Amino acid sequence: MRTSGKITAIIGSGLLLAGAGSVMDASVVDPPAAVAAMEGSARPGPAASGATRTVSYAGYEVTVPADWPVYRLDTDPARCVRYDIHAVYLGTPGTDQQCPAGLIGRTETVSIIAAPAGAQGAIRGDAAAHALTAAGTAGASVVATYGADPALIRQVLGTLRPAPAGTAVTGTQATGARALGPRAAAGQATGARASVPRPAVIQPAVTQPTTIQWHGLPSSWPTAIVETAPVPPARRPLPGFDACTAPSLPTMKAWRQGYAVAGIYIGGVNAACDLGNLSAAWIRSAAAMGWSMLPTYVGPQAPCTRYGNLIMPTRAAGEGSAAADDAVRDASTLGLPTGSPIYYDMEGYAGGPSCTAAVLAFLGAWTRQLTTRGYVSGVYSSRDSGIADMQAAAVARRAGVTPPQAVWTALWDGQATLGTGSPPWPLTERNKQYVGPHDMTIGGFTLSIDTDLVGGPVFSGRA
Repeated sequence: MRTSGKITAIIGSGLLLAGAGSVMDASVVDPPAAVAAMEGSARPGPAASGATRTVSYAGYEVTVPADWPVYRLDTDPARCVRYDIHAVYLGTPGTDQQCPAGLIGRTETVSIIAAPAGAQGAIRGDAAAHALTAAGTAGASVVATYGADPALIRQVLGTLRPAPAGTAVTGTQATGARALGPRAAAGQATGARASVPRPAVIQPAVTQPTTIQWHGLPSSWPTAIVETAPVPPARRPLPGFDACTAPSLPTMKAWRQGYAVAGIYIGGVNAACDLGNLSAAWIRSAAAMGWSMLPTYVGPQAPCTRYGNLIMPTRAAGEGSAAADDAVRDASTLGLPTGSPIYYDMEGYAGGPSCTAAVLAFLGAWTRQLTTRGYVSGVYSSRDSGIADMQAAAVARRAGVTPPQAVWTALWDGQATLGTGSPPWPLTERNKQYVGPHDMTIGGFTLSIDTDLVGGPVFSGRA
């Protein structure tokens, strides 16, 4: 069984606990060694054959490889907390992180977050380990991620210790230009950034009162009856966007004038960004503004790609079922009830028949298990890889293949259309990501997004 790619450590009152496992289900893995580290026992550095540096923050210090950049989030609140590149993040992530759209994959990172004074254990809402700090102790929480092998990050956490009195906080890394993360682009035409089409703006329905005279009554009687015109149903398809991390609620309020659906990443071993503002409360608030959502889970990828966590062909079906169970746990924690869709993010791939067979076995098991658990199965992928392979298998009624109930096609052709209504997925079961990563500003709030047209199932918060 694969681990989640995240380790959580909570420090305070001279105690360190380290947990590994699902982001929503952490467990203690090595408390004796961790406590020894806090007491100053000698521990090997994170890179015995390479240069290292010591980073200090919130009264603690940790040794990391010297080439890892260090970012101070208190002085750079727009910094994206990315899990797909080596980095150290100090402080609480900002409410409006400027994350490039389309980031996928995980590698080794460390985040140190100071607890508020008097906190009974500070820990980010997207990790489930509980801090055991004494009342009045500030302490801190450490979130460490890794790719396929947690050995390096465990070694880094082994160096975590109280900083000597008077130790200065590590300074800020120069920001430089933002770089977009690698994104498999099989079958996806990016086009020119300068000519990004704007989505259609959905205006709220304006109801005009109508006056009806009640016939047959004396003219001196008040007879005007005012009725409200019926509100037309929401138009489909709807304009949508997806971003790497959940924007702040003020941003969502401003962006509602241009979009109706937001893609949200709820978990998975290859999710590349911090959850940001995402929580059950955030989802309820966004839904109250009229937003619908495309919940997305980023698990193991095709075995013919180069991501850190890949499908094992001999265990593809079992891993697909396990991914569905993990996605249901994440959805439940975020308040997404049964009946909600969950879209599996299977990035573009280019491989032979064995790679395709592993992907289809994995996604078929994902769909069967997700459906059994009461959720609607969706799959996001490139038109010329995952979507094409699923469609061909569904049309041919390939044994062992279970098509998802909805698809989200990545085709960056700039065309806001869903194509024809041919089987196996009619227009009411289709979404399309038709513009790749680009920046857009609405109401003074700028986000890096992909642009979508949404005709398929969404979570709206309405019964």
